[in-house]
Amino acid sequence: MFNIFNNLFSTDSSTSFYSFYKKMVGWKESGVYPFSYNLPSSITFPEDFWKDVFKIYKATDQDGLERAIALFWADGELVLTSVVKGDNESVKSSHNVRVNYVPHPTKQEYLRRELIVDNKVTKKTDVYYKKAPKKVTVEYLFNMHTHPAQEFNGKKVYGFFSLQDIKSLILSKAVVTGLITDKLWLLVRTNETPSNIKFGNFTDADITITNLKEKFKLGIYEAEFNKKAIKK
Repeated sequence: MFNIFNNLFSTDSSTSFYSFYKKMVGWKESGVYPFSYNLPSSITFPEDFWKDVFKIYKATDQDGLERAIALFWADGELVLTSVVKGDNESVKSSHNVRVNYVPHPTKQEYLRRELIVDNKVTKKTDVYYKKAPKKVTVEYLFNMHTHPAQEFNGKKVYGFFSLQDIKSLILSKAVVTGLITDKLWLLVRTNETPSNIKFGNFTDADITITNLKEKFKLGIYEAEFNKKAIKK
């Protein structure tokens, strides 16, 4: 039993998202969450992830509409999907992410890897047939959303997590949730996060970094675009 805990919650100064993802899988399977002090001090993300994050951020910044985002781990890469929130005609309750390997149309001994999101091919890459995986893994990870900026005295100001965001995270028993403003925020459930919080005792104004750490016992990560997510 102690070996399992050591493997799941070993202390890292920094980790890649892939390593963090594998720990998330372990948390879900074991039903046990990490201690806050066992969370890595920082998390690194691949370049393609940041391209998708920035694209979604710019879309929200331009039209002022909040977006719901689903994050998937698909055949070794992070995949983000997003839809505008509040539009009953466009919001989807779920997304479909697939990866297909098909015969290459021109190259012998090569396959074409197709990333398909909501029935649209979004990315194609050429793969030597011996390097193609025997099994393709696609897993849903967690939800994120965007917050549009508000203008105050000619400056853009972005909101933080809302009380409803925290309520949804805790009551759903999700492991992680995220927020994209002009930076990336991640919240991680810990073994100390209470499940019987009286949310009526809190307002949006109470959702601060200090309260998230001390009263809700959540791990908090903040990342400038294209940089590491640093534990607060």
